[in-house]
Amino acid sequence: MESKGLAPVTLRFRRWAGPVGPEANFFRELFSRATGREIQIIENAAQNVDIQIESVYGEGEAPSFSSRAIRFLQSHMPNGIDFEDRRFSTNQQPTGNARFRVFFTGENERPPQGRWDAYLSFDVHSYEGRNTYLPLWWITSSDILIPTVSPYLGKSITINQMMSTRTMDFGSRPKFCAAFIGKAYPFRMQSISALSKIGKVDVFGAVARNTRQTRADEKFTISQDYKFVFAFENDYFPGYVTEKLPEAWATGAVPLYWGCDIKKSFNPKAFINAAEFPTLEDFVEYVSKVESSSQLWSEIASQPLLLQRPTMNEVVSNLSRILAPLRNGVSR
Repeated sequence: MESKGLAPVTLRFRRWAGPVGPEANFFRELFSRATGREIQIIENAAQNVDIQIESVYGEGEAPSFSSRAIRFLQSHMPNGIDFEDRRFSTNQQPTGNARFRVFFTGENERPPQGRWDAYLSFDVHSYEGRNTYLPLWWITSSDILIPTVSPYLGKSITINQMMSTRTMDFGSRPKFCAAFIGKAYPFRMQSISALSKIGKVDVFGAVARNTRQTRADEKFTISQDYKFVFAFENDYFPGYVTEKLPEAWATGAVPLYWGCDIKKSFNPKAFINAAEFPTLEDFVEYVSKVESSSQLWSEIASQPLLLQRPTMNEVVSNLSRILAPLRNGVSR
């Protein structure tokens, strides 16, 4: 509930991958719940704001000469460098014209050590209570906080849908596997090559220079012909889970996944995770077994993706604690 009679809390986005899109509404709602106040988004980079949320993109800021000099001097002292003094971090640092500085990443990046009040990331470590787990799929591919149309699928994916069983028709999907890929990471391409030995993998996206994949809803439409959708994460790290698995599942196909869902958010019976097999060859052999059995495929495809409903309670609670002065009406 928003506090009445208080000026809006000002929020600015910085170092974003591009123009801030629909995710702005997610963060507006998140910080409104955390502070109990209306949120006003500011674009002026020079203006002082209450909260600045930064990502990993754009130009980094080099440490100042004084901080580098002090680190040099400390490195020659008996106790070494004082890493608790975050002013002298060598990592990405926020600008100074925000009262609270929040780091967010939608990619597999670790929260940078430094003068940050809060982190929102894939990392499961608390970092002295400053970090809260916030996977990208909550923002882009669910209605956990607000109704959202997935920018990568062109359709909404609700928590209720992901918690429900379904009936999928094996016979209506004559093709083997579709892969929608923007970046050709080595293990991803090795896996597609291995899968191609048991069936034709049709690749769409930037890797294939395939211009059909110009609209998000093309991904959903194309996938209706396939038994499997390839959904490997960019990298393997505990907690690093993006929109790839929910979107693949939402097409009705069986997702072929590679990732580390350390939070146990997803039903392991609803997809095939290459990370659970001793070798890539074992993974491909099992996929071949599923592809040749309508019963086995249907058992996997009918499973709900989620076994329990995720909540934003911990995210909101941690931010409320960190942003307590704003909740109490103390702004700039």
